[in-house]
Amino acid sequence: MKIEKLMQRSYNGEVATVTESILKAAATKALGDDSFLSGVLEKMGNEEENLSYAIRQDKAVSELETADDKREKPLRALYNLSSGYLYHPDETISAAAHTVCTVLDKYPLSELLRANYAQESALIESLLKDLEAEDVKAAIALLTGVAETVVAIRTAQDAFTSTFIAYSEAKARHNNKDTATKLKSALLKLINNELVIYLRAMAIAATDTYGDFAAATAQIIADNNDKVRKRINKKDSVETEEN
Repeated sequence: MKIEKLMQRSYNGEVATVTESILKAAATKALGDDSFLSGVLEKMGNEEENLSYAIRQDKAVSELETADDKREKPLRALYNLSSGYLYHPDETISAAAHTVCTVLDKYPLSELLRANYAQESALIESLLKDLEAEDVKAAIALLTGVAETVVAIRTAQDAFTSTFIAYSEAKARHNNKDTATKLKSALLKLINNELVIYLRAMAIAATDTYGDFAAATAQIIADNNDKVRKRINKKDSVETEEN
């Protein structure tokens, strides 16, 4: 029986999934008397937990970036739409636009977009508060689409705030954790240099005890590696066609 090593080009999530599957397979076998194997499996479990958390953090960062993009879109629309009304031939409309743009000029769009998340949130909240002034609200009511855009900013800002709070709380609970890529590398070494090497020997030396678990591990890794190879071959094929 051949037990492959887990391919280095496996994705972070794939390594976590392989590890979880191996641990589940081990739990169904009577291997508790093997202190070395138990130690390896315990280390794998701890590393997998850390890797899974880091993967979730990467996803949280992506969600935060998406939430930020969603609030910046209506912000740009507000500035562009309002400034466009300055050139409206109806003096009532252009005057209303001037009132709104006077508020917007206090918050240059370029500065808003360059600010960090917390600073940008503070500036947006202040801007929205200024837009609530009675004279400004009256002016906004005369400018088609502006009121709806302000509502869109409010909605997007609230959504960002919720996402940011959840991200910050999770980060505080797991401060100073390594990156997912670094954790994946450590877990790969543990699987390939300790588990696989050990099972290759024990599957021969004590087939009755280790045979089933070794076979299950071999299949789990082989299935993953086949998927990785297909992905690599497909990518190489696409790159060749593009070149």
